[in-house]
Amino acid sequence: MNQYINVLTWDDSNIPHRLWVEKCDNGGARLCLKVIKDVEPEILYLDLPVSQQQVMGAWQGKASPISDEFNDGKLYSQVRSLLNLPQGCVVWTVNHIQMPSGLKMSADKLAFIPEMKQEHGLLVAI
Repeated sequence: MNQYINVLTWDDSNIPHRLWVEKCDNGGARLCLKVIKDVEPEILYLDLPVSQQQVMGAWQGKASPISDEFNDGKLYSQVRSLLNLPQGCVVWTVNHIQMPSGLKMSADKLAFIPEMKQEHGLLVAI
């Protein structure tokens, strides 16, 4: 069971998404991201092999692009780095889809990439 929750704030107050980290009983941390779009929000969870303090210390207040964005007006897609950790990095695949109604939904994913880090917009080996 998660014992402590700490909110990570974005540098840009216009970003509606919520990001927080939970401390897990096993000593690890769970990163949680609530993606806010027009239709029902999507909540993503990612268990990490590091402490809650390490995640909070690695947070830079923003996501850094590691791929070019694709945007054709109906689909927006990009891969972004959220955190560099000693064991690897956390990436966020951003996928926003415009529905026929005009409303947007998300189909995002969080992933831990071991032995890699984001550096100058690229994924490189640690």
